[in-house]
Amino acid sequence: MIVRLKKVTVICTESDREQALASLRDTGTVHVVPLTTPAGDALTTAVSRLTGAGDALSIIGRLPAGTALHPGTTGGSAADHVRRIVELDAFRQNSSEKCASLQQEVAALEPLGSFDPDQVKALRDAGVVVKLYKVVQGSMPDVPDGVVVRRLGSSGREEFMALAGRGEFQYPATEIPLPRRPLKAAIEELASLRGRLAGAEEELRSLAACAPAIEAYVAEQSDEVALCRARAGMAQQGPLALLQGFVPADTVASFRELAAREGWALLVTDPSDTEQVPTLLRMPAWVRPIESLFQLIKILPGYREADVSASFLIFLSIFFAMIIGDAGYGLIFLGLTWFLRRKMRSAPAGPFRLMTIFSICTIVWGLLSGTFFAMVEAPAPLRCFKIDWLADSQNVMHLCIFLGAIHLSVAHIWNMLRTINSTLAIAQAGWTAVTWTMFFAARAMLLGKPFPGWFVPIAILGLVAVLLFMTPVKRLKTEWVNHAMLPLTLMSNFGDILSYLRLFALGVAGLQLAGAFNSMALSLGFSNPLKGLIAALIIFIGHGMNVALGAVSVLVHGVRLNALEFSMHFGLEWAGIPYQPLTKHPAKGLQKAA
Repeated sequence: MIVRLKKVTVICTESDREQALASLRDTGTVHVVPLTTPAGDALTTAVSRLTGAGDALSIIGRLPAGTALHPGTTGGSAADHVRRIVELDAFRQNSSEKCASLQQEVAALEPLGSFDPDQVKALRDAGVVVKLYKVVQGSMPDVPDGVVVRRLGSSGREEFMALAGRGEFQYPATEIPLPRRPLKAAIEELASLRGRLAGAEEELRSLAACAPAIEAYVAEQSDEVALCRARAGMAQQGPLALLQGFVPADTVASFRELAAREGWALLVTDPSDTEQVPTLLRMPAWVRPIESLFQLIKILPGYREADVSASFLIFLSIFFAMIIGDAGYGLIFLGLTWFLRRKMRSAPAGPFRLMTIFSICTIVWGLLSGTFFAMVEAPAPLRCFKIDWLADSQNVMHLCIFLGAIHLSVAHIWNMLRTINSTLAIAQAGWTAVTWTMFFAARAMLLGKPFPGWFVPIAILGLVAVLLFMTPVKRLKTEWVNHAMLPLTLMSNFGDILSYLRLFALGVAGLQLAGAFNSMALSLGFSNPLKGLIAALIIFIGHGMNVALGAVSVLVHGVRLNALEFSMHFGLEWAGIPYQPLTKHPAKGLQKAA
Protein backbone atom coordinates (compact mmCIF):
# COMPACT_ATOMS: atom_id res chain seq x y z
CA MET A 1 0.00 0.00 0.00
CA ILE A 2 0.99 3.65 -0.37
CA VAL A 3 1.76 4.99 3.10
CA ARG A 4 -0.07 8.14 4.17
CA LEU A 5 2.37 10.98 4.81
CA LYS A 6 2.16 14.15 6.89
CA LYS A 7 3.81 17.43 6.05
CA VAL A 8 6.04 18.73 8.85
CA THR A 9 7.65 22.13 9.33
CA VAL A 10 10.47 22.28 11.89
CA ILE A 11 11.54 25.64 13.32
CA CYS A 12 14.72 25.95 15.36
CA THR A 13 17.23 28.68 16.14
CA GLU A 14 19.91 29.34 13.54
CA SER A 15 22.58 28.36 16.06
CA ASP A 16 20.93 24.93 16.47
CA ARG A 17 20.69 24.25 12.72
CA GLU A 18 23.49 21.63 12.65
CA GLN A 19 22.24 19.85 15.76
CA ALA A 20 18.70 19.79 14.36
CA LEU A 21 19.91 18.29 11.08
CA ALA A 22 21.93 15.65 12.94
CA SER A 23 18.90 14.68 15.04
CA LEU A 24 16.63 14.54 12.00
CA ARG A 25 19.13 12.37 10.17
CA ASP A 26 19.29 10.00 13.12
CA THR A 27 15.51 9.47 12.95
CA GLY A 28 15.71 8.47 9.28
CA THR A 29 12.06 9.37 8.62
CA VAL A 30 12.02 12.90 7.13
CA HIS A 31 11.92 13.34 3.36
CA VAL A 32 13.26 16.89 3.19
CA VAL A 33 11.77 19.37 0.72
CA PRO A 34 13.96 22.46 0.15
CA LEU A 35 12.41 25.82 0.97
CA THR A 36 15.15 27.59 -0.99
CA THR A 37 17.20 26.39 -3.94
CA PRO A 38 20.09 24.35 -2.48
CA ALA A 39 23.45 25.88 -3.42
CA GLY A 40 26.81 26.67 -1.89
CA ASP A 41 30.44 25.58 -1.86
CA ALA A 42 29.88 22.77 0.64
CA LEU A 43 27.19 21.20 -1.54
CA THR A 44 29.27 21.62 -4.71
CA THR A 45 32.27 19.97 -3.04
CA ALA A 46 30.18 17.07 -1.69
CA VAL A 47 28.58 16.47 -5.09
CA SER A 48 32.01 16.54 -6.73
CA ARG A 49 33.36 13.95 -4.28
CA LEU A 50 30.33 11.71 -4.77
CA THR A 51 30.60 11.98 -8.56
CA GLY A 52 34.30 11.13 -8.44
CA ALA A 53 33.68 8.14 -6.18
CA GLY A 54 30.92 6.88 -8.46
CA ASP A 55 33.20 7.30 -11.48
CA ALA A 56 35.96 5.37 -9.70
CA LEU A 57 33.60 2.46 -8.95
CA SER A 58 32.46 2.45 -12.56
CA ILE A 59 36.06 2.42 -13.80
CA ILE A 60 37.17 -0.55 -11.71
CA GLY A 61 33.84 -2.25 -12.41
CA ARG A 62 34.73 -2.29 -16.13
CA LEU A 63 38.00 -4.12 -15.50
CA PRO A 64 38.03 -7.79 -16.57
CA ALA A 65 36.71 -10.14 -13.89
CA GLY A 66 39.36 -11.59 -11.60
CA THR A 67 41.98 -8.92 -12.29
CA ALA A 68 41.98 -7.39 -8.80
CA LEU A 69 45.09 -8.09 -6.74
CA HIS A 70 44.87 -9.23 -3.14
CA PRO A 71 43.49 -6.69 -0.64
CA GLY A 72 46.16 -4.79 1.17
CA THR A 73 48.41 -4.25 -1.83
CA THR A 74 47.59 -0.55 -1.72
CA GLY A 75 47.64 1.90 1.15
CA GLY A 76 45.91 5.20 1.78
CA SER A 77 42.34 6.32 2.30
CA ALA A 78 39.32 5.67 0.11
CA ALA A 79 39.46 9.30 -1.06
CA ASP A 80 43.10 8.78 -2.13
CA HIS A 81 42.10 5.65 -4.04
CA VAL A 82 39.27 7.50 -5.79
CA ARG A 83 41.57 10.33 -6.88
CA ARG A 84 44.22 7.92 -8.12
CA ILE A 85 41.74 5.74 -10.03
CA VAL A 86 40.26 8.76 -11.81
CA GLU A 87 43.78 10.05 -12.63
CA LEU A 88 44.89 6.66 -13.96
CA ASP A 89 41.77 6.30 -16.08
CA ALA A 90 42.27 9.78 -17.57
CA PHE A 91 45.93 8.91 -18.28
CA ARG A 92 44.85 5.59 -19.80
CA GLN A 93 42.34 7.25 -22.13
CA ASN A 94 44.76 9.98 -23.21
CA SER A 95 47.58 7.47 -23.65
CA SER A 96 45.41 5.15 -25.72
CA GLU A 97 44.62 8.01 -28.09
CA LYS A 98 48.28 9.02 -28.23
CA CYS A 99 49.33 5.40 -28.83
CA ALA A 100 46.97 5.24 -31.80
CA SER A 101 48.47 8.47 -33.16
CA LEU A 102 52.04 7.18 -32.66
CA GLN A 103 51.21 3.88 -34.35
CA GLN A 104 49.98 5.81 -37.37
CA GLU A 105 53.17 7.88 -37.36
CA VAL A 106 55.36 4.78 -37.15
CA ALA A 107 53.39 3.09 -39.93
CA ALA A 108 53.90 6.17 -42.12
CA LEU A 109 57.65 6.35 -41.34
CA GLU A 110 58.52 2.65 -41.70
CA PRO A 111 58.49 2.62 -45.55
CA LEU A 112 60.91 5.59 -45.49
CA GLY A 113 63.45 3.75 -43.35
CA SER A 114 65.46 5.15 -40.46
CA PHE A 115 67.21 8.47 -41.08
CA ASP A 116 67.60 11.78 -39.30
CA PRO A 117 65.56 14.61 -40.89
CA ASP A 118 67.99 17.14 -39.30
CA GLN A 119 70.82 15.75 -41.45
CA VAL A 120 68.67 16.24 -44.56
CA LYS A 121 68.16 19.86 -43.53
CA ALA A 122 71.92 20.25 -42.99
CA LEU A 123 72.58 18.92 -46.51
CA ARG A 124 70.16 21.50 -47.94
CA ASP A 125 72.09 24.24 -46.16
CA ALA A 126 75.23 22.83 -47.85
CA GLY A 127 73.56 23.02 -51.28
CA VAL A 128 72.47 19.39 -51.59
CA VAL A 129 68.71 19.08 -52.03
CA VAL A 130 67.12 15.82 -50.85
CA LYS A 131 63.45 15.12 -51.59
CA LEU A 132 61.19 12.17 -50.75
CA TYR A 133 58.73 10.69 -53.29
CA LYS A 134 56.30 7.84 -53.70
CA VAL A 135 55.33 6.17 -56.96
CA VAL A 136 53.24 3.21 -58.04
CA GLN A 137 55.41 0.13 -58.54
CA GLY A 138 56.47 -0.34 -62.17
CA SER A 139 55.70 3.26 -63.19
CA MET A 140 58.77 5.17 -62.02
CA PRO A 141 59.45 8.29 -64.16
CA ASP A 142 62.90 9.00 -65.55
CA VAL A 143 65.31 10.60 -63.11
CA PRO A 144 66.66 14.06 -64.10
CA ASP A 145 70.35 14.38 -64.99
CA GLY A 146 72.61 14.97 -62.03
CA VAL A 147 70.09 13.56 -59.56
CA VAL A 148 70.83 10.46 -57.49
CA VAL A 149 67.94 8.13 -56.53
CA ARG A 150 67.81 5.69 -53.63
CA ARG A 151 64.99 3.26 -52.92
CA LEU A 152 63.81 3.47 -49.27
CA GLY A 153 61.03 0.86 -49.02
CA SER A 154 57.54 -0.04 -50.13
CA SER A 155 54.00 -0.36 -48.80
CA GLY A 156 51.48 -2.29 -50.83
CA ARG A 157 51.83 -1.20 -54.45
CA GLU A 158 53.58 2.04 -53.53
CA GLU A 159 57.34 2.54 -53.75
CA PHE A 160 59.15 5.15 -51.62
CA MET A 161 62.46 6.77 -52.65
CA ALA A 162 64.80 9.62 -51.94
CA LEU A 163 66.23 11.80 -54.73
CA ALA A 164 69.26 14.04 -54.14
CA GLY A 165 70.92 16.62 -56.37
CA ARG A 166 72.84 19.88 -56.25
CA GLY A 167 70.35 22.68 -56.37
CA GLU A 168 66.60 22.57 -56.91
CA PHE A 169 65.06 20.01 -59.26
CA GLN A 170 61.61 18.80 -60.27
CA TYR A 171 60.41 15.21 -60.46
CA PRO A 172 56.97 14.10 -61.80
CA ALA A 173 55.86 12.03 -58.78
CA THR A 174 54.06 12.57 -55.48
CA GLU A 175 56.39 14.38 -53.10
CA ILE A 176 56.30 13.46 -49.40
CA PRO A 177 56.91 16.12 -46.75
CA LEU A 178 60.05 15.63 -44.68
CA PRO A 179 59.22 13.86 -41.36
CA ARG A 180 59.57 15.90 -38.20
CA ARG A 181 61.72 13.26 -36.49
CA PRO A 182 63.48 9.92 -37.11
CA LEU A 183 61.59 6.61 -37.12
CA LYS A 184 63.70 5.45 -34.16
CA ALA A 185 62.49 8.36 -31.99
CA ALA A 186 58.82 7.59 -32.75
CA ILE A 187 59.32 3.88 -31.97
CA GLU A 188 61.06 4.69 -28.68
CA GLU A 189 58.28 7.07 -27.63
CA LEU A 190 55.63 4.47 -28.51
CA ALA A 191 57.44 1.79 -26.51
CA SER A 192 57.85 4.13 -23.53
CA LEU A 193 54.17 5.11 -23.62
CA ARG A 194 53.08 1.48 -23.83
CA GLY A 195 55.24 0.68 -20.80
CA ARG A 196 53.65 3.48 -18.78
CA LEU A 197 50.19 2.41 -19.97
CA ALA A 198 50.89 -1.16 -18.79
CA GLY A 199 52.00 0.23 -15.42
CA ALA A 200 48.76 2.22 -15.13
CA GLU A 201 46.72 -0.89 -15.94
CA GLU A 202 48.62 -2.84 -13.29
CA GLU A 203 48.01 -0.14 -10.69
CA LEU A 204 44.31 -0.02 -11.57
CA ARG A 205 44.06 -3.78 -11.06
CA SER A 206 45.68 -3.30 -7.68
CA LEU A 207 43.25 -0.55 -6.75
CA ALA A 208 40.30 -2.73 -7.79
CA ALA A 209 40.88 -4.63 -4.55
CA CYS A 210 39.77 -1.46 -2.73
CA ALA A 211 36.24 -1.61 -4.20
CA PRO A 212 34.55 -2.38 -0.82
CA ALA A 213 36.21 0.66 0.78
CA ILE A 214 35.20 2.84 -2.18
CA GLU A 215 31.61 1.56 -2.00
CA ALA A 216 31.53 2.56 1.65
CA TYR A 217 33.00 5.94 0.70
CA VAL A 218 30.23 6.38 -1.90
CA ALA A 219 27.63 5.74 0.82
CA GLU A 220 29.38 8.22 3.11
CA GLN A 221 29.48 10.91 0.41
CA SER A 222 25.88 10.22 -0.57
CA ASP A 223 24.91 10.93 3.04
CA GLU A 224 27.03 14.07 2.98
CA VAL A 225 25.38 15.32 -0.22
CA ALA A 226 21.92 14.75 1.27
CA LEU A 227 22.92 16.56 4.45
CA CYS A 228 24.42 19.51 2.54
CA ARG A 229 21.34 19.72 0.34
CA ALA A 230 19.03 19.70 3.36
CA ARG A 231 21.17 22.35 5.09
CA ALA A 232 21.30 24.58 2.00
CA GLY A 233 17.55 24.14 1.42
CA MET A 234 16.54 25.43 4.86
CA ALA A 235 15.01 28.88 5.03
CA GLN A 236 16.23 31.53 7.46
CA GLN A 237 14.08 34.25 9.01
CA GLY A 238 16.11 36.35 11.38
CA PRO A 239 17.45 34.12 14.19
CA LEU A 240 15.25 31.21 13.13
CA ALA A 241 15.86 28.39 10.64
CA LEU A 242 13.02 26.46 8.97
CA LEU A 243 13.03 22.95 7.51
CA GLN A 244 10.13 21.30 5.73
CA GLY A 245 9.44 17.74 4.66
CA PHE A 246 7.21 14.67 4.85
CA VAL A 247 7.07 11.85 7.39
CA PRO A 248 4.91 8.70 7.59
CA ALA A 249 1.71 9.42 9.49
CA ASP A 250 2.38 6.55 11.90
CA THR A 251 5.65 8.21 13.04
CA VAL A 252 4.17 11.62 13.87
CA ALA A 253 3.75 10.86 17.59
CA SER A 254 7.41 9.94 18.05
CA PHE A 255 8.38 12.93 15.91
CA ARG A 256 6.46 15.26 18.23
CA GLU A 257 8.33 13.77 21.18
CA LEU A 258 11.65 14.43 19.43
CA ALA A 259 10.65 18.04 18.72
CA ALA A 260 9.72 18.55 22.37
CA ARG A 261 13.07 17.14 23.55
CA GLU A 262 15.05 19.26 21.09
CA GLY A 263 13.07 22.44 21.74
CA TRP A 264 11.81 22.86 18.19
CA ALA A 265 8.57 24.46 17.08
CA LEU A 266 6.69 21.91 14.99
CA LEU A 267 3.78 22.24 12.58
CA VAL A 268 2.14 19.06 11.28
CA THR A 269 -0.42 19.29 8.45
CA ASP A 270 -1.89 17.18 5.67
CA PRO A 271 -0.33 17.71 2.22
CA SER A 272 -2.38 19.95 -0.04
CA ASP A 273 -3.84 18.61 -3.28
CA THR A 274 -1.35 20.64 -5.35
CA GLU A 275 1.80 19.56 -3.54
CA GLN A 276 4.16 16.98 -5.01
CA VAL A 277 4.35 14.35 -2.29
CA PRO A 278 6.85 11.45 -2.38
CA THR A 279 5.61 7.88 -2.53
CA LEU A 280 6.44 5.35 0.18
CA LEU A 281 5.36 1.79 -0.60
CA ARG A 282 4.90 -0.85 2.08
CA MET A 283 4.14 -4.15 0.43
CA PRO A 284 3.11 -7.46 1.97
CA ALA A 285 5.99 -9.93 2.13
CA TRP A 286 4.63 -12.05 -0.75
CA VAL A 287 4.39 -9.00 -3.06
CA ARG A 288 7.73 -7.44 -2.10
CA PRO A 289 9.81 -9.20 -4.81
CA ILE A 290 8.17 -7.03 -7.50
CA GLU A 291 9.76 -3.97 -5.90
CA SER A 292 13.10 -4.93 -7.45
CA LEU A 293 11.54 -4.76 -10.93
CA PHE A 294 10.00 -1.35 -10.18
CA GLN A 295 13.46 -0.11 -9.20
CA LEU A 296 15.02 -1.62 -12.33
CA ILE A 297 12.62 0.01 -14.79
CA LYS A 298 12.23 3.10 -12.59
CA ILE A 299 8.45 3.23 -12.23
CA LEU A 300 6.55 4.26 -9.11
CA PRO A 301 2.88 5.16 -8.59
CA GLY A 302 2.14 8.71 -7.52
CA TYR A 303 1.21 9.50 -3.91
CA ARG A 304 -2.46 9.97 -4.84
CA GLU A 305 -2.54 6.93 -7.12
CA ALA A 306 -3.10 3.31 -6.11
CA ASP A 307 -0.56 0.62 -5.34
CA VAL A 308 -0.98 -2.06 -8.04
CA SER A 309 2.04 -4.12 -6.96
CA ALA A 310 0.03 -7.28 -6.21
CA SER A 311 -1.79 -7.18 -9.55
CA PHE A 312 1.48 -6.43 -11.35
CA LEU A 313 3.22 -9.43 -9.75
CA ILE A 314 0.37 -11.90 -10.37
CA PHE A 315 -0.23 -11.05 -14.01
CA LEU A 316 3.44 -10.54 -14.91
CA SER A 317 4.20 -14.00 -13.50
CA ILE A 318 1.50 -15.47 -15.77
CA PHE A 319 2.75 -13.46 -18.77
CA PHE A 320 6.36 -14.52 -18.08
CA ALA A 321 5.33 -18.18 -18.03
CA MET A 322 3.36 -17.91 -21.28
CA ILE A 323 6.07 -15.99 -23.15
CA ILE A 324 8.90 -18.33 -22.14
CA GLY A 325 6.48 -21.25 -22.33
CA ASP A 326 8.90 -24.12 -21.70
CA ALA A 327 9.33 -26.17 -18.52
CA GLY A 328 12.95 -26.89 -19.45
CA TYR A 329 13.72 -23.20 -19.67
CA GLY A 330 11.96 -22.67 -16.35
CA LEU A 331 14.28 -25.24 -14.78
CA ILE A 332 17.30 -23.41 -16.25
CA PHE A 333 16.07 -20.08 -14.84
CA LEU A 334 15.42 -21.68 -11.46
CA GLY A 335 18.81 -23.39 -11.32
CA LEU A 336 20.67 -20.22 -12.34
CA THR A 337 18.70 -18.18 -9.79
CA TRP A 338 19.57 -20.53 -6.94
CA PHE A 339 23.21 -20.82 -8.08
CA LEU A 340 23.70 -17.05 -8.28
CA ARG A 341 21.99 -16.58 -4.92
CA ARG A 342 24.52 -18.92 -3.30
CA LYS A 343 27.35 -16.97 -4.94
CA MET A 344 25.92 -13.53 -4.10
CA ARG A 345 24.70 -13.89 -0.54
CA SER A 346 25.27 -10.19 0.25
CA ALA A 347 23.10 -9.02 -2.68
CA PRO A 348 19.46 -7.95 -2.11
CA ALA A 349 17.13 -10.95 -2.01
CA GLY A 350 14.28 -9.34 -3.99
CA PRO A 351 15.49 -10.08 -7.55
CA PHE A 352 16.23 -13.72 -6.69
CA ARG A 353 12.79 -14.22 -5.12
CA LEU A 354 11.15 -12.62 -8.14
CA MET A 355 13.03 -14.89 -10.55
CA THR A 356 12.13 -17.91 -8.41
CA ILE A 357 8.43 -17.03 -8.75
CA PHE A 358 8.78 -16.49 -12.51
CA SER A 359 10.71 -19.75 -12.94
CA ILE A 360 8.18 -21.86 -11.01
CA CYS A 361 5.30 -20.35 -13.00
CA THR A 362 7.16 -21.14 -16.23
CA ILE A 363 7.73 -24.74 -15.15
CA VAL A 364 4.03 -25.14 -14.30
CA TRP A 365 2.90 -23.66 -17.63
CA GLY A 366 5.43 -25.79 -19.54
CA LEU A 367 4.17 -28.94 -17.83
CA LEU A 368 0.52 -28.05 -18.53
CA SER A 369 1.25 -27.30 -22.20
CA GLY A 370 3.55 -30.33 -22.57
CA THR A 371 6.58 -28.28 -23.65
CA PHE A 372 10.03 -29.39 -22.49
CA PHE A 373 12.97 -27.97 -24.49
CA ALA A 374 10.64 -27.91 -27.53
CA MET A 375 10.72 -31.70 -27.82
CA VAL A 376 8.09 -33.31 -30.03
CA GLU A 377 7.11 -35.40 -27.01
CA ALA A 378 7.98 -34.47 -23.43
CA PRO A 379 9.69 -37.18 -21.34
CA ALA A 380 7.23 -39.87 -20.26
CA PRO A 381 7.08 -38.91 -16.53
CA LEU A 382 6.01 -35.38 -17.48
CA ARG A 383 3.27 -36.26 -19.96
CA CYS A 384 0.70 -36.89 -17.24
CA PHE A 385 0.63 -33.13 -16.48
CA LYS A 386 -0.19 -32.13 -20.05
CA ILE A 387 -3.62 -30.60 -20.78
CA ASP A 388 -4.59 -31.47 -24.35
CA TRP A 389 -6.82 -28.36 -24.58
CA LEU A 390 -3.66 -26.19 -24.58
CA ALA A 391 -2.29 -28.03 -27.62
CA ASP A 392 -4.84 -26.25 -29.84
CA SER A 393 -3.62 -22.83 -31.04
CA GLN A 394 -7.15 -21.41 -31.15
CA ASN A 395 -7.70 -22.39 -27.53
CA VAL A 396 -4.50 -20.62 -26.46
CA MET A 397 -5.48 -17.50 -28.44
CA HIS A 398 -8.86 -17.62 -26.71
CA LEU A 399 -7.11 -17.89 -23.35
CA CYS A 400 -4.87 -14.90 -24.15
CA ILE A 401 -7.70 -12.49 -24.94
CA PHE A 402 -9.67 -13.89 -22.00
CA LEU A 403 -6.73 -13.05 -19.73
CA GLY A 404 -6.66 -9.60 -21.30
CA ALA A 405 -10.34 -9.05 -20.54
CA ILE A 406 -9.83 -10.15 -16.94
CA HIS A 407 -6.73 -7.97 -16.55
CA LEU A 408 -8.44 -4.83 -17.87
CA SER A 409 -11.61 -5.60 -15.93
CA VAL A 410 -9.57 -5.67 -12.72
CA ALA A 411 -8.51 -2.10 -13.54
CA HIS A 412 -12.07 -0.85 -14.04
CA ILE A 413 -13.62 -2.75 -11.11
CA TRP A 414 -10.83 -1.45 -8.86
CA ASN A 415 -11.57 2.09 -10.05
CA MET A 416 -15.28 1.49 -9.45
CA LEU A 417 -14.58 0.53 -5.84
CA ARG A 418 -12.33 3.57 -5.36
CA THR A 419 -15.06 5.93 -6.64
CA ILE A 420 -18.04 4.03 -5.20
CA ASN A 421 -19.59 7.20 -3.72
CA SER A 422 -19.69 9.08 -7.04
CA THR A 423 -21.24 8.70 -10.49
CA LEU A 424 -17.81 7.84 -11.82
CA ALA A 425 -18.34 4.35 -10.36
CA ILE A 426 -21.24 3.88 -12.81
CA ALA A 427 -18.93 4.87 -15.68
CA GLN A 428 -16.33 2.34 -14.51
CA ALA A 429 -18.97 -0.38 -14.40
CA GLY A 430 -19.83 0.65 -17.94
CA TRP A 431 -16.19 0.40 -19.02
CA THR A 432 -16.09 -3.12 -17.55
CA ALA A 433 -19.05 -4.07 -19.75
CA VAL A 434 -17.35 -2.43 -22.74
CA THR A 435 -14.19 -4.46 -22.06
CA TRP A 436 -16.13 -7.72 -22.23
CA THR A 437 -17.96 -6.49 -25.31
CA MET A 438 -14.59 -6.07 -26.99
CA PHE A 439 -13.57 -9.53 -25.80
CA PHE A 440 -16.62 -11.17 -27.38
CA ALA A 441 -16.13 -9.11 -30.55
CA ALA A 442 -12.47 -10.14 -30.79
CA ARG A 443 -13.41 -13.76 -30.18
CA ALA A 444 -15.98 -13.61 -32.98
CA MET A 445 -13.54 -12.04 -35.45
CA LEU A 446 -10.52 -14.20 -34.65
CA LEU A 447 -12.01 -17.54 -33.70
CA GLY A 448 -15.38 -17.52 -35.45
CA LYS A 449 -17.32 -17.90 -32.20
CA PRO A 450 -20.72 -16.14 -32.27
CA PHE A 451 -21.29 -13.03 -30.20
CA PRO A 452 -23.56 -14.15 -27.30
CA GLY A 453 -27.02 -12.69 -27.64
CA TRP A 454 -27.56 -12.52 -23.89
CA PHE A 455 -24.70 -10.02 -23.62
CA VAL A 456 -26.11 -7.49 -26.12
CA PRO A 457 -28.27 -5.63 -23.50
CA ILE A 458 -25.31 -5.54 -21.13
CA ALA A 459 -23.11 -4.08 -23.88
CA ILE A 460 -25.70 -1.38 -24.66
CA LEU A 461 -26.16 -0.50 -20.96
CA GLY A 462 -22.40 -0.33 -20.52
CA LEU A 463 -21.97 2.06 -23.45
CA VAL A 464 -24.82 4.27 -22.17
CA ALA A 465 -23.28 4.32 -18.67
CA VAL A 466 -19.94 5.41 -20.11
CA LEU A 467 -21.53 8.09 -22.29
CA LEU A 468 -23.61 9.58 -19.47
CA PHE A 469 -21.26 9.32 -16.50
CA MET A 470 -17.65 9.30 -17.79
CA THR A 471 -17.36 13.04 -17.07
CA PRO A 472 -18.87 14.80 -14.01
CA VAL A 473 -21.32 17.52 -14.98
CA LYS A 474 -19.20 20.28 -13.40
CA ARG A 475 -16.24 19.30 -15.63
CA LEU A 476 -18.16 19.00 -18.90
CA LYS A 477 -17.07 22.47 -20.05
CA THR A 478 -13.40 21.58 -19.94
CA GLU A 479 -13.53 17.83 -20.66
CA TRP A 480 -16.26 17.61 -23.33
CA VAL A 481 -13.60 16.43 -25.78
CA ASN A 482 -13.60 13.02 -24.03
CA HIS A 483 -17.12 12.45 -25.40
CA ALA A 484 -16.10 13.55 -28.90
CA MET A 485 -13.17 11.11 -28.78
CA LEU A 486 -15.27 8.20 -27.44
CA PRO A 487 -15.41 6.29 -30.79
CA LEU A 488 -11.62 6.35 -30.99
CA THR A 489 -11.37 5.30 -27.35
CA LEU A 490 -13.63 2.31 -28.03
CA MET A 491 -11.44 1.31 -30.98
CA SER A 492 -8.39 1.66 -28.78
CA ASN A 493 -10.00 -0.64 -26.19
CA PHE A 494 -10.55 -3.24 -28.88
CA GLY A 495 -6.85 -2.95 -29.79
CA ASP A 496 -5.91 -3.33 -26.14
CA ILE A 497 -7.74 -6.67 -25.95
CA LEU A 498 -6.01 -7.86 -29.13
CA SER A 499 -2.61 -6.80 -27.78
CA TYR A 500 -2.74 -9.73 -25.35
CA LEU A 501 -2.37 -12.03 -28.34
CA ARG A 502 1.33 -11.18 -28.17
CA LEU A 503 1.52 -13.77 -25.37
CA PHE A 504 0.47 -16.44 -27.86
CA ALA A 505 2.65 -15.10 -30.68
CA LEU A 506 5.81 -14.87 -28.61
CA GLY A 507 5.26 -18.29 -27.07
CA VAL A 508 4.78 -19.89 -30.50
CA ALA A 509 7.79 -18.04 -31.95
CA GLY A 510 10.04 -19.29 -29.14
CA LEU A 511 8.74 -22.85 -29.52
CA GLN A 512 9.25 -22.84 -33.29
CA LEU A 513 12.77 -21.40 -33.02
CA ALA A 514 13.79 -23.98 -30.42
CA GLY A 515 12.18 -26.74 -32.48
CA ALA A 516 14.14 -25.66 -35.57
CA PHE A 517 17.44 -25.97 -33.70
CA ASN A 518 16.39 -29.37 -32.36
CA SER A 519 15.63 -30.51 -35.92
CA MET A 520 18.99 -29.24 -37.18
CA ALA A 521 20.80 -31.16 -34.46
CA LEU A 522 18.80 -34.36 -35.02
CA SER A 523 19.30 -34.21 -38.79
CA LEU A 524 23.05 -34.03 -38.22
CA GLY A 525 22.83 -36.97 -35.85
CA PHE A 526 25.13 -38.35 -33.17
CA SER A 527 26.67 -41.18 -35.19
CA ASN A 528 30.26 -40.17 -34.36
CA PRO A 529 31.93 -37.94 -31.74
CA LEU A 530 32.46 -35.00 -34.13
CA LYS A 531 28.85 -34.95 -35.30
CA GLY A 532 27.70 -35.40 -31.73
CA LEU A 533 29.80 -32.41 -30.61
CA ILE A 534 28.48 -30.20 -33.43
CA ALA A 535 24.89 -31.25 -32.74
CA ALA A 536 25.35 -30.51 -29.03
CA LEU A 537 26.76 -27.06 -29.90
CA ILE A 538 23.75 -26.36 -32.15
CA ILE A 539 21.36 -27.29 -29.34
CA PHE A 540 23.30 -25.28 -26.74
CA ILE A 541 23.65 -22.14 -28.87
CA GLY A 542 20.10 -22.34 -30.24
CA HIS A 543 18.40 -22.79 -26.90
CA GLY A 544 20.71 -20.23 -25.28
CA MET A 545 19.73 -17.64 -27.88
CA ASN A 546 16.07 -18.52 -27.46
CA VAL A 547 16.28 -18.09 -23.69
CA ALA A 548 17.91 -14.68 -24.14
CA LEU A 549 15.26 -13.56 -26.65
CA GLY A 550 12.53 -14.78 -24.32
CA ALA A 551 13.94 -12.76 -21.43
CA VAL A 552 14.00 -9.62 -23.60
CA SER A 553 10.43 -10.33 -24.75
CA VAL A 554 9.25 -10.46 -21.14
CA LEU A 555 10.78 -7.07 -20.40
CA VAL A 556 9.42 -5.50 -23.58
CA HIS A 557 5.99 -7.13 -23.84
CA GLY A 558 5.13 -8.68 -20.48
CA VAL A 559 5.96 -5.49 -18.60
CA ARG A 560 4.22 -3.38 -21.25
CA LEU A 561 0.86 -5.14 -20.72
CA ASN A 562 1.02 -4.10 -17.06
CA ALA A 563 2.70 -0.71 -17.29
CA LEU A 564 0.83 0.51 -20.37
CA GLU A 565 -2.42 -1.30 -21.27
CA PHE A 566 -3.50 -2.01 -17.69
CA SER A 567 -2.27 1.36 -16.42
CA MET A 568 -4.13 3.28 -19.14
CA HIS A 569 -7.40 1.60 -18.20
CA PHE A 570 -6.68 2.12 -14.53
CA GLY A 571 -5.67 5.77 -15.03
CA LEU A 572 -2.26 5.15 -13.49
CA GLU A 573 0.45 7.56 -14.67
CA TRP A 574 3.38 6.20 -12.61
CA ALA A 575 4.10 9.79 -11.65
CA GLY A 576 5.62 9.04 -8.24
CA ILE A 577 8.84 10.38 -6.82
CA PRO A 578 10.61 8.06 -4.35
CA TYR A 579 10.45 8.71 -0.63
CA GLN A 580 14.08 9.34 0.33
CA PRO A 581 14.40 10.29 4.00
CA LEU A 582 17.40 12.11 5.38
CA THR A 583 19.40 9.28 6.93
CA LYS A 584 22.87 7.92 7.47
CA HIS A 585 24.21 4.66 6.15
CA PRO A 586 25.91 2.35 8.66
CA ALA A 587 29.56 3.29 9.16
CA LYS A 588 30.71 -0.32 8.82
CA GLY A 589 33.73 -0.60 6.59
CA LEU A 590 34.14 3.12 6.01
CA GLN A 591 37.64 4.41 5.63
CA LYS A 592 38.56 7.86 6.72
CA ALA A 593 38.45 10.24 3.78
CA ALA A 594 41.24 12.69 3.29
